Amino acid sequence: MIDKVSAQDVGLLLRVLFLLVIVSAVGLSATLRFPEILLDPRSFAVTLVTGNTIGAILSLAGLLASGAVLVVLSRRTGATRVRSLGTAAGACCGTSAVLGLLLIPLWANDVVAGVPVLSWIAFVAGAIIAPVLLAGWTMSVVKQDGRGCVLGVLGAAGLLLTAARSALWALNAMLPPERGFHLTSAILTVAALLTFPLWPAWLARMGTTRRLLSALLAPILLVGYATAAIGLAPAPRGNGAPAVPSAIGSAFYLVTMAVPALLPLPTNETELRADRRRDLDTRPELPAGATMERIDAGGVPSERICAGDAGTERMILYLPGGGFIEIAGNGPRRFAAAISRETGACVLLAHYRLAPEHPYPAAMQDGVRAYRWLRGQGIAASRLAIMGDSAGGNLALTTTLSLRGSGDALPAALVSLSGVTDFTLRGETFRTLSDRDPVLTPGTRKLTFDSYTRNGTIDLRDPLLSPLYADLADLAALPPTLLLAGSQEVLLSDVTRLGDRLRAAGVPGQTQVWPGMMHAWPLVADEAPESRMAIAQIAGFLSWSWATLR
Repeated sequence: MIDKVSAQDVGLLLRVLFLLVIVSAVGLSATLRFPEILLDPRSFAVTLVTGNTIGAILSLAGLLASGAVLVVLSRRTGATRVRSLGTAAGACCGTSAVLGLLLIPLWANDVVAGVPVLSWIAFVAGAIIAPVLLAGWTMSVVKQDGRGCVLGVLGAAGLLLTAARSALWALNAMLPPERGFHLTSAILTVAALLTFPLWPAWLARMGTTRRLLSALLAPILLVGYATAAIGLAPAPRGNGAPAVPSAIGSAFYLVTMAVPALLPLPTNETELRADRRRDLDTRPELPAGATMERIDAGGVPSERICAGDAGTERMILYLPGGGFIEIAGNGPRRFAAAISRETGACVLLAHYRLAPEHPYPAAMQDGVRAYRWLRGQGIAASRLAIMGDSAGGNLALTTTLSLRGSGDALPAALVSLSGVTDFTLRGETFRTLSDRDPVLTPGTRKLTFDSYTRNGTIDLRDPLLSPLYADLADLAALPPTLLLAGSQEVLLSDVTRLGDRLRAAGVPGQTQVWPGMMHAWPLVADEAPESRMAIAQIAGFLSWSWATLR
């Protein structure tokens, strides 16, 4: 590879490059979610930059130094191909780092002009072109030098997987979230996360004569880098959904797809009875600082959950999910406590009657009774909100429509997370995403559908069952409404079609599709950054709605 005179210098440069690559890669993941941030909405970028500006600058400086050392190292070798590929790769890394350093003040000062163009150039140069060039450089060095052949080939493969992952991220960012290739993206994300560390391990192998040390370094780097990239990645705050799913969100989705037993939902009444016995025996648990009080809300058994300094001047009626058949457990309690903490309002978690013993319209009627009980406590409608997830997302919508039909004053805001809106099951994602949804499997869907609709013997287009079919005049009367769905759930088309109708009716609010997320992800995958982000956005929407009516 090199002449004997420069061998010591090249070994030193390889070790320096190894350290810079590791430090900058971990630092960028932990401070900026780099390079994902380059594709995400600018509002997210601002929160990450202001959260750890110094760390972000130092990490980008490390990337810039890595590019410079790579150029110097490549020029110390004799082969033209090695010099050319290394210089080009170093230039791409440097370009991405310099543009990143330029974007930091632009993001922080809310500059709009030119920012998307700079972000895309930085992303393509650093996340797609540079890894491809580095893979070619690595293979050229392996072919010329002969040392570390196996590790070098594996490291080059990791770089190519990283480039492929980034290219698919970019493609998904350009497509509507519901049209993205998110399962493939999740596979590539996890594969790149696990194989990229083999490349710096190869750098260490080339920079030392201690083979045992380099052999031990590869698994240490693999585990350490994956842990740091997942565990240290910050969750930005902003409006809307991120363009790129987090590593932990992608990993969780893949694991649940591979091991469905991790999310055991009943597919028959025998399994349902077993689930209910287990839930009844489970001791209620809440996060630290949250309290729970059992309440009879007009005949509806409920729990008032308050976190921190939350008060009862404003209240949120929460109708939990569970397919209309499952008892609400600690997952909904934690979710309620998180919303309470973020909004400063207490949450009334209503345990409505369950199917099949109490099919439609029992659960919706209980939602109405619980809401009226809150109003009877002297709380103005303008200081109330209704929220629900999954089956509860349907009930949040239908409860509000029922209140509208009865002439009741409506709440200030409405939130439906992964809500069922069409019991005719005509949405296209029931077909296109049936094999991509690890939560709402065909067996679970049939059990919940049959249980709540009396085996489909009632009018499935009744707006108080399927709110998608409500008249535009009734929809237009709804309060500001936030609809959320994951791109990997069969209910996606339910949510987006209702969102289209709400926009046509002039209802204020948003419809958000979160790339790579599964059904009701803030409750199912509560450790993912997207769960914390969604909770913060739900709370922000509720607070905004209350402030608007003040």
